[in-house]
Amino acid sequence: MAAEDDRREITFAAELRRLRQRAQLTLEALAEASGVSARTIGGLERGHSLGPQRRTVMALADGLGLGVAERAGLEQLAEVGRPRPVTAPAGWCVPPRPVPDFTGRDAELDRIVALAGGSGPAASVVVLSGPGGIGKTTLAVQAGRRLAEAAGLDLFYIDLRGMDAEPLDLATALFRLLKALGVGNRDLADGVDGRSGQLRALLEQQPAIVVLDNARDEDQVRPLLPGVGSAPVLVTSRRLLTGLEGVARLPVPVLAADAGIALLSHIVGDTGGPRGDGLADLAGLCGGLPLALRIIGNRLATRPNWTARQLADRLADSERRLGQINAGDLQITAAFAMSYDQLTPAAQRLCRRMALVPGPDFEAGLASVLCEASVFDTEDLLEELYELGLLTQSGGGRYSFHDLIRLFAADRLAAEEPPEEQERLLKLMVDWLLTVAAAAGRWFEPAHGAAPVGWQEPVDLSTSDAASAWLHTEADNWLGAYRVAVAREWDREVVATADAFHWFSDHWDHWEHWREVFGGAVAAAVRLGDVVAHATQLNNLAWAHGAGGERLKAADLGLSAVRIAEQAGDLVQQGWGYQYAAHSLIPIDPAESLRYSEQADRLMEEAGDIEGRLSVLVTQSAALLFLNRPQDAAEKARQTLEMARAPQEGEAKRMIADMASLSGHWTLARVHGGLGDDAAAEDSCRTTAALAERLGLPLYQGKAEVSLARILHRTGRNAEAAAALRAARARFVELKAAADVEEADQLLAQWDGPSS
Repeated sequence: MAAEDDRREITFAAELRRLRQRAQLTLEALAEASGVSARTIGGLERGHSLGPQRRTVMALADGLGLGVAERAGLEQLAEVGRPRPVTAPAGWCVPPRPVPDFTGRDAELDRIVALAGGSGPAASVVVLSGPGGIGKTTLAVQAGRRLAEAAGLDLFYIDLRGMDAEPLDLATALFRLLKALGVGNRDLADGVDGRSGQLRALLEQQPAIVVLDNARDEDQVRPLLPGVGSAPVLVTSRRLLTGLEGVARLPVPVLAADAGIALLSHIVGDTGGPRGDGLADLAGLCGGLPLALRIIGNRLATRPNWTARQLADRLADSERRLGQINAGDLQITAAFAMSYDQLTPAAQRLCRRMALVPGPDFEAGLASVLCEASVFDTEDLLEELYELGLLTQSGGGRYSFHDLIRLFAADRLAAEEPPEEQERLLKLMVDWLLTVAAAAGRWFEPAHGAAPVGWQEPVDLSTSDAASAWLHTEADNWLGAYRVAVAREWDREVVATADAFHWFSDHWDHWEHWREVFGGAVAAAVRLGDVVAHATQLNNLAWAHGAGGERLKAADLGLSAVRIAEQAGDLVQQGWGYQYAAHSLIPIDPAESLRYSEQADRLMEEAGDIEGRLSVLVTQSAALLFLNRPQDAAEKARQTLEMARAPQEGEAKRMIADMASLSGHWTLARVHGGLGDDAAAEDSCRTTAALAERLGLPLYQGKAEVSLARILHRTGRNAEAAAALRAARARFVELKAAADVEEADQLLAQWDGPSS
């Protein structure tokens, strides 16, 4: 009887120590033999956990080499030390009610379940981040329910109120979680540290799924995380919580367009008839933001006489949109304001001022102009906005607002900065964007070909490639600034900017906005009364219409430029006017084209405009081809190549000469092809394509590849022909050149079956 009483007093900790010492194993040796860490074994021997989980006990038994009886005895002691399951008191850490119309998050749910189910010594922690209204809470609770049901575990939820003026304090959060785990008041540990340790120990013994919603920062989360065991935790926060270590992360995206429409349909319920007309537009105006969709869905559901189209029309006005996205106590502006209020004053200033940016995204250099701070300081503020979910970040260090957050920022700007300050900031931004755009465009001019002397703006213009990249990447922003300048009749800035694009526009001739750019400059030059500028911009506009296929309009504009340039006695612009008229008339009236080009050549020669003469030679060779004079066309092409081969000082002049060479080789390719000299035509096509690739002219490269493909197919090299044609088609698709894509598809269908 005494022996049985002694047996009942033996604890798991004491028995583990006795068995390890009997086996003459150190903590480290047993750790190596069992796979359980030495730190954990030491804690078990000190009684930190009276009843470890069975898998831990079995691993230790394996490491100790125990027989069947001793293994059973050790497991029995662990079982005695384990707390009995306790039903959580009602009302503690109960999750929100399920959302019946939860939609469009299958991929995110699968991802969370996969991340939370990862194996490892530490419990899985998944951080869901994103701006207010993105649906983090709903997604986390839905994922928590799925995890809990799959594992047969309890689901505990606690709102940390991180965006409130007074977030939930840690002592209260720990108290609620411990109560949910069944701890009585008299058994609660003292202090935050004590309760945090008690929570970790209990979650190891009694695993559960925990959702920590709306966390303010890392310090509010760390004491609530489990240690070892299978108690996954899902944390939601508007911040990225980058300081948390060893966690998986999931930035929650906006809903896809079809999911947004589906969510609206579920909320409204009767969208099959006329009431549902315009539902896609309505969803689009919400930008895939679940809170906005829910608010708008509720508004439509409670107004049975409204159609989706009527509500979409109300929201179409961007100045009224935010005010319309409210339903009862749900307001989209309240969600954004919580984040805005968390920012430092400097970050708030940057947030509202960036609403002035005309394009969909921007980089730190432009932000620093509106922030009126250094790029380095501005980058810190941008990171603050990004960390709090008010900005998204894409490749190349570019930032963007969600459309509704941009509208919120604009509201803040209107409310917090007086009108004269807003106008000053707008002018500051426009001047900077147009200054950089003009400097980048002038890289391609014969007289410039480099960044301005003493260039100190935070934009790399060290090479023509860098200048071209900036003009392409920032096109929405500098074009938006240009439109502001045109609307406010800042005419000198308008003319100076457009004037800088004369040569660059050849490198981006498929851009759809050149007519707008040069048309605005024509009107500005007229208002200024500058006759030379008027003729110059008319010529630029003639080129733009010609590049867009409006040949007669282009010829008329070119001849109008000649007449105006004659008034000013400007030979160069007279020559360019005749050149644009000649180039536009090539396929319409090649004889007239040749006459105009001869006048252009005479004027260009008298003015000493070598680059202009190169353009004229290209036009003459093309007109001669249309007149069925291939030998004369080839002679003009050879003159073009000879003039282009002359030594050129400066990168811009070399680029212009290279473009003339491209046209010369292209003419020779067509001449050789027409004469049946396939070998020479192939060589010229390959040279043309290579030059176009080097100059960054994908449209010309694709056209040369199509001609090359025809030659290859004609000479029996069908596989090479199909490869060249597919390469050309890919370029046309990227450029949205529909007619060229159609031509490539027709050839592929003839040669190789339907394209894919």
